[in-house]
Amino acid sequence: MQDAVRDAVDGDDRPTLRVEGWRGINHSYAMVNQHQLLHLGRWFRLCHHDLPFFNTQWSAQRSAAGFDEADARAIAQVPPPAPRSRQDRCYRIGFPVRMEPADTDRLFVFGTSEWQHINGFVHDNGLRRGLRDPTLSIITPSRWSRVGFLNAGFEGRRVHVVSHGIDPAKLHPVAAEARAAARARLGLPEQAWAILSVGAMTPNKGIDLLVLAFARLRRRYPHARLLLKDQSNLYGIGARGLLEALRQAHPGELDEATIAAIAVITDNLSQDGLRELYCAADCYASPYRAEGFNLPPLEAAACGTPVLVTRGGATDDYAPPAFAETDRLARIEALLPELDGMFAALAEKEHLPGLVWGIVLDDTLVHARTLGLADVERGI
Repeated sequence: MQDAVRDAVDGDDRPTLRVEGWRGINHSYAMVNQHQLLHLGRWFRLCHHDLPFFNTQWSAQRSAAGFDEADARAIAQVPPPAPRSRQDRCYRIGFPVRMEPADTDRLFVFGTSEWQHINGFVHDNGLRRGLRDPTLSIITPSRWSRVGFLNAGFEGRRVHVVSHGIDPAKLHPVAAEARAAARARLGLPEQAWAILSVGAMTPNKGIDLLVLAFARLRRRYPHARLLLKDQSNLYGIGARGLLEALRQAHPGELDEATIAAIAVITDNLSQDGLRELYCAADCYASPYRAEGFNLPPLEAAACGTPVLVTRGGATDDYAPPAFAETDRLARIEALLPELDGMFAALAEKEHLPGLVWGIVLDDTLVHARTLGLADVERGI
């Protein structure tokens, strides 16, 4: 990734960009920053100022970002600003959101508003200062998140939605043999149907809803399994603690067999390891209550894994219509004359005395037809 560390040379007319953010850890803001550092050098002469971590206990040793050696080296080699230098633009990405002025022509501040507000999320009570700064613009990753900054008083022309993305060279489907091997490493039986969720075990993620729904699902489909990849090394909130709390609160829902069908993954994963996990799953589920973007479902989809997400939130920016079919019933109804004709032609061709067919959608019988005798033995 030489673009990330390309030095200024004579005749280089690219504008200079000072990035202020986090490196080395797997916090979502840090991951966004590091991925962007690998590519922004195509358009800017880069330097990087490391902001202090929100939590002083965070470190690359405990919560490594998982980049391969080449990418990690490129990220680390983005140099600090030279003494007494001035850059054309500043891009700041950290938490709390820092709106203090920058000695640049333009200042771009990244932030998210999971609950569509930023109350208490701005560093040093700097919201009024940010609202008054004509050089400051907000970068946020979804239309849902944009609303929070509008609610805070920013004009629409100052709040820009720049969606997150994925690297298809790193996140993609794998061959059947590789998928089978990944499932075997996770201890999944061949007939298991595995649901995956990745992220912090915080209330906004809705993991409690997922676990309780899984418990009910498993009563009907005992081969179902749930895989929870937490971020306990970063947040100190583990999936096992959540499961125990839910077991005590819902003793009739979570029995020992259900708990045994839930696998918890606490290790920090490399990018390759994360791809393997996504590809091993049969479905990715994220019943979130609030998100600024929610990148894991997009990563899972890139790996070819079906995705189930909350409707009416940040993922609306990328889930429909690519992943969701909210008009399935209407589409089926439009095909009914053709389907009925196919079955009628089949009955005539095979000289069938009777034929019954139907269509079930989401556990509901939405269409049924009978041709000839419904019960041949009884002649009716």
